[in-house]
Amino acid sequence: MGLTLGQTVGDYRVIDVIGAGGMGTVYKVQHVISDRIEAMKVILPDLIDTPELAERFVREIRVQARLSHPNIASLHNALRLDDRFLMVMEYVDGETLHARLRRGSLNPSDGIGIALQILSALEYAHSQGIVHRDIKPANIMLTRAGIVKLMDFGIARSLNERHLTRAGAAIGSVYYMSPEQVQGGEVDARSDLYSVGIMLYEMLTGVRPISGDSSWAVMNAHISYTPGPPSAINANIPPLLSAAILRVLEKKPADRFQSASEFAGAVRTIQQRYAWASNEEQFRSPRIEMAPTELAHPTPIPLSLAKPAAPAAPISPPTPAPSSSPALSTGGGAQFDPEGLERVTRELAPYMGPMAKVMVRRTAKKATSWKQLYDALASEIPDGPERRKFLSKRPV
Repeated sequence: MGLTLGQTVGDYRVIDVIGAGGMGTVYKVQHVISDRIEAMKVILPDLIDTPELAERFVREIRVQARLSHPNIASLHNALRLDDRFLMVMEYVDGETLHARLRRGSLNPSDGIGIALQILSALEYAHSQGIVHRDIKPANIMLTRAGIVKLMDFGIARSLNERHLTRAGAAIGSVYYMSPEQVQGGEVDARSDLYSVGIMLYEMLTGVRPISGDSSWAVMNAHISYTPGPPSAINANIPPLLSAAILRVLEKKPADRFQSASEFAGAVRTIQQRYAWASNEEQFRSPRIEMAPTELAHPTPIPLSLAKPAAPAAPISPPTPAPSSSPALSTGGGAQFDPEGLERVTRELAPYMGPMAKVMVRRTAKKATSWKQLYDALASEIPDGPERRKFLSKRPV
C-alpha cells in the first residue's frame, strides 16, 4: 500500500503524488522543519524481495549521493520505511522533455541549449566514472527557468563495476539505446552520447531517427539502419549541426565523438557560428567571432524561436583539379588525393573547429572539382575576410 496524502514519514509530510511506475511511486513532500519542498521516491515493497532490483535501487542511491552538479537532480536523503527504500530528491518544478516533445519539435536554439546542459551533466558524471545508460526524454526534466535536470540513475553503472551487467543483457530504453547496448556488449561514455544524439535529432525534427513496429525491429535498426540527415527533415538545421548529430549516431563507438566535452565543443562551435533571431527578425548570418576550443559548462539558454536559414552561396561550376598525389575517388565524379583533403581540413579547422574533418569528407563525396569543394565549404564561413582568406588557398 502506498503513502497517503497528509501522512508523515520521518520529517517529511506527503502533499501530492508526482507519478508512479513499475518500480514504485514518487511523491511531493515537505520537510516539516525547514518547509522545503522535495520529491520522495518509494520503491514498491514486493520488489525488495528481488535481490537484483533491490541492488539496483541501493546502487541508484549511492550513485546519486556521489553526484553534485547543477544539471543533475540532487539526492537529499535516503531512508527505510518498514520493508521499503525511500529516496528524498531535489523537487524539480517543470516538465519532462518527453512531455515537451509531445507538443512538437524544438527550434535549433532551444535544442542546442538543452543538449549542452545534458552534455554538461554527462561530462561531470563520466568524470566520476558513472555511465547513465538510460538517457531518454522521460529522464530529462526542464524547469520553468529553462534549466535541465538529468534524472534517474537507476541503471547507471560505475566503470569499476562491470559485473553489474550480465553478458548478453540489453539494458536501456529501446528507442534511445546504443548499438552496443542492444547487443548486450560493454558500454562506456560514448553510449550515453549516442542516446543524446538520438534525442537531439528528435528535438529538432519531431521524429525519432530510429523506429520500428516492434521492440525487436527498433533494436535491429539501431544496429543496421543509418538515419538520414536531420537537415533533410528540417531545413532550419544548419549543415554543421546535422553533420555533428550524424557523427554521434555512428554505429561504432570509435567513430563517434569520444567524450561529452568533445561533442559539446562541436555543438558550442555551431552555436557560436549561428545566431537565431527573435520573433520579429529574420535568421541572421553566422557570427564571425569564434571560440572552437571553449568547452566550459553551459549556462541555461533562453528559449527563442528560430527562423529559416539564409540560403547558402551557390556552388560554382566544376573545374579540373590538378594533383600530383595518388587520387582518391569520392563518389562525386572527382578524384581527390588524401593529402589534399587533409590540407583542406587543416585550412577549414580555424573556422569550423572539430567538425572540419566531417564536413570535408561529406562535401568531397558530392563535389566534382577542387573549386567546387572549396566553394561549398566556404558557404559555411561568414561572408567577409575569413571566407576570402579560406578561398585564397583554393587550388587554381
